[in-house]
Amino acid sequence: MALVPAVRRRRVAAAWLLALLVPLLLTTSGCGVLEGPRRGHVVLAATPAPTTGPDAFERSGRGAHIRVTLPPSDAPKPYPLLVALHSLYYDGTDPEQHWDLDGLARTAGLAVVYPDGLNRAWNAGTCCEPAVTNHTDDVGWLRALIAHLSEHYPIDRNRVSLIGLSNGGMLAYRYACEHGDELAGIAVVAASRQVSDCHPGAPLTVVDVHGGADGHIPYQGTPWSPVLRTAITSVEESMIPFRSVDRCPVPSRPTDTVLTDSAGVPWHAPVASPSALSVGTDADVAAPVAVPPVHPASAPVNPASAPVNAAPRVLMPSAVPGVPANSTAVTSPAVALRKETPCASSARVVQFLLPALAHGWPAVSGPAAFATGRVIWNLLAPARSARPGPRM
Repeated sequence: MALVPAVRRRRVAAAWLLALLVPLLLTTSGCGVLEGPRRGHVVLAATPAPTTGPDAFERSGRGAHIRVTLPPSDAPKPYPLLVALHSLYYDGTDPEQHWDLDGLARTAGLAVVYPDGLNRAWNAGTCCEPAVTNHTDDVGWLRALIAHLSEHYPIDRNRVSLIGLSNGGMLAYRYACEHGDELAGIAVVAASRQVSDCHPGAPLTVVDVHGGADGHIPYQGTPWSPVLRTAITSVEESMIPFRSVDRCPVPSRPTDTVLTDSAGVPWHAPVASPSALSVGTDADVAAPVAVPPVHPASAPVNPASAPVNAAPRVLMPSAVPGVPANSTAVTSPAVALRKETPCASSARVVQFLLPALAHGWPAVSGPAAFATGRVIWNLLAPARSARPGPRM
């Protein structure tokens, strides 16, 4: 009889211990939670603070690991979040390795997350398979992911932006069309808007980078793409809803389009007078590409008038002051055309057309290099959303 109270005490203690352990196990090993060791600033798996219950991201059942790059520990908090959306048939490791956003996170003090689309595709509207046929709710899942990260890290919900390449850029467009008031901005590279119903809800900054030689997602669009099995919207048409909500006129004046260098900075021809400038071609350039005419210093360029030609060469006659007589040609450092008009809102809509670029992320080195990540972030950094997204 004397042993009964002791047995009961042990049972009660065991019950209390079990009650404490079960919630902890559920919150640290549940689906979708970031877990495991850190590797540098790239969080292949972190151990976030336990939540009061599974959130929408955890309940989705998609992915046990999410790649996140955090800024240095001394970065100002809360910090911005950039969601990097890969292209079709790739996964989150592609932007992590090739877009140099990790370096941007360290130097600019922001967090970058690299999610994976189911079956390496995103449902951006009419593109792309198999996400479209499966009716995958990628927009809802990304909203849940952003809310989940905000629960565990000091994310500034007013400074969340999306950046996407190709199919990833299409999803960024769709997200902005449906929940634009929750985003500071989006940046799309080699992408098009593949949803016809687009109502952003509030002004947001939009940055577009596209190649003039892109045959996969043409700048001018196409009635039908046999590869993507859908019509492709032109870049100009893709921009219409965002110009409308941002209250930006369509670029039409000569001053709305300027040449820029690889850093996106307006480029001015190094000549003393407009009459001293002409354009030639280099015979050793292999592939013909669409190239804008080189205009005098600070002069705008009309992309519609850009001829199909070889790489530009600025001919500099000896009559130009300060130029040696034997200096016959200087290769132009201009690599892009930038189109922008002043908006009535605080947001911006900026387009960069790289005439020689085919489909893909611009090169980071070489004569046609373009500092895409840095150019994009310089425009997105000051942007803020109209309101933070909901907790899910």
